[in-house]
Amino acid sequence: MATPIPDIPDDAPFTAEQRQWLRSYLGELVASLAATGGSSRTATAGKPRALFLFGSQSGNAQSLCEGFAEIMNQDGWGAEVIDMEKHATIDLTEEPLVLLITSTWGEGDPPDNAVEFWGKLSAPDFPRLEKTRFSVLALGDTNYADFCEMGKRFDVRFEELGAIRLASRIDCDVDYEDPAEEWFRVVTSVLDEIGKAFFTTTVVADPVAQVTVSNADEPYGKKKPFPAVLKRRQQLNKAPSPRDTRHIELVIEGSGLTYEVGDAVSTMPQNDVTLVDEILSVLPFNTAVSVTVPDGSKRPLRDALLEEYDVCTFSKSLLRKWATFCRHPWLIAAIEDDAELGRIVEGREIIDLIFDFPADFKSGQDFVDLLRRLQPRLYSIASSPTAHPGEVHLTVAKVTYETHGRTRKGVCSTFLCEGLAEGDTVKVHMQPTKHFKLPTDPSRDIIMVGPGTGIAPFRAFLEERQVTAAPGRNWLFFGNAHAATDFFYEDELTAMQGAGFLSRLEFAWSRDQAHKIYVQDKIRECAAEVWQWLEGGAHFYVCGDATYMAPDVERALFDLIRQYGGRDDEGATAYLKMLKDEHRYQRDVY
Repeated sequence: MATPIPDIPDDAPFTAEQRQWLRSYLGELVASLAATGGSSRTATAGKPRALFLFGSQSGNAQSLCEGFAEIMNQDGWGAEVIDMEKHATIDLTEEPLVLLITSTWGEGDPPDNAVEFWGKLSAPDFPRLEKTRFSVLALGDTNYADFCEMGKRFDVRFEELGAIRLASRIDCDVDYEDPAEEWFRVVTSVLDEIGKAFFTTTVVADPVAQVTVSNADEPYGKKKPFPAVLKRRQQLNKAPSPRDTRHIELVIEGSGLTYEVGDAVSTMPQNDVTLVDEILSVLPFNTAVSVTVPDGSKRPLRDALLEEYDVCTFSKSLLRKWATFCRHPWLIAAIEDDAELGRIVEGREIIDLIFDFPADFKSGQDFVDLLRRLQPRLYSIASSPTAHPGEVHLTVAKVTYETHGRTRKGVCSTFLCEGLAEGDTVKVHMQPTKHFKLPTDPSRDIIMVGPGTGIAPFRAFLEERQVTAAPGRNWLFFGNAHAATDFFYEDELTAMQGAGFLSRLEFAWSRDQAHKIYVQDKIRECAAEVWQWLEGGAHFYVCGDATYMAPDVERALFDLIRQYGGRDDEGATAYLKMLKDEHRYQRDVY
């Protein structure tokens, strides 16, 4: 008997687009159930089972899982990739092999899609996992104190639950490609020693997780970014500043996308046209061809290089693959020396490889198969959705620098600052954050430290607090090179200050005098007042550079707690921890 498609009542609380998507989803679900005889689950027939679990904030962990699972499936495995957010669709106690890849977010927290899963996994009554072999790959950034913290926690917790570690955890810094490939190589080597038969199982997969919905019916989001229109772009630096920072306004009206202040927006760039054309001009094959891109479709090589692949950065692993197409004797010798490979990679891009180590590619497919997929970039949102409904604003500094005799350009910053014309579109989706939010009590005071483009989320904070008439006081520390040329959002901030809404505005113009002054120096000058605000319940926020500024600001904060709070080092450390635990000290650093 046919299974009827459930009806969506006309008075259900959905938009027309949501109702259309639900009907399509339910139709395909019914078709999936019919294909399996009406069973709610279907077995993975006769293949060794591998479960990849990812906790991902920006998409890197997900991309790694999908790539590794594809390799295993080509080798006869039944590998499945599951978002930790979908943990309810699996029974970990029946999984013979779990390969977990996770990033860390905020101050050692799980990424947003892993919060609920970690809460359940870490509960004392979570069932034992004696049947499970596992390994963890942790993604992180050594600029953060809690480097790869969630990978470490998952690794320990799986062992506590009785799972057997298949291969040691590897912790990756920002350049994660090479250690990730090494982790996967070790994992697959151990699996080969054990044998696939050990992992053959009757574990079943939930067809709900496998239902595919046509892209046309899918709502806008991470899997289907929205083409936001560039409404306005304004240069924030004044002449004669050599810097180029832009205020960018994108229209998202009609997308269904929503955000809160403190969130980020993910933007999908396109590569620089001049660079792509230069690459095409020196490749040793007919470039007027089409290639198969990662989604399986065919695209002209030029379009694929503009929109699908990273044509700038490369890793040691790509260099090793490049050497198989290259007869350059020095490169062939260098691939055996990891340190030498590191020196070649440093400061170079794909165009340098083409010139320095000419490779004998037979086709465009050979070439693009070496390249990484082009990845979206995250930017802190610089607008309040309450103040600017249907829009999202960014503060973007165009990145340019010189290495090895060539001018290099940041891919996304160049695209946003000069590659788009007004009326053009850029694909975006919203990236919610939980670690960088305004106080739930609007009467609380806030202190914001945001030099340079770190001002972005604080413009959003101030707009939101102003339009909602939040009674709490607002104090901003802003720094940049010169007051005359680098005072971002000068008119807006001075108007807020003149109206008494921006209670205090402190400047650190680093190069307007013989000795450099930074935001941490201004915090020290105002230390007594900062302490009074903190003792009164103020929230303290930092946004910007993670390498130098953020640690220096934390040191200034630590010192003022010691001095004005009458605490020793241990007491000041405990006070800082208390601020973090109460979410009164929050950072968005990069």
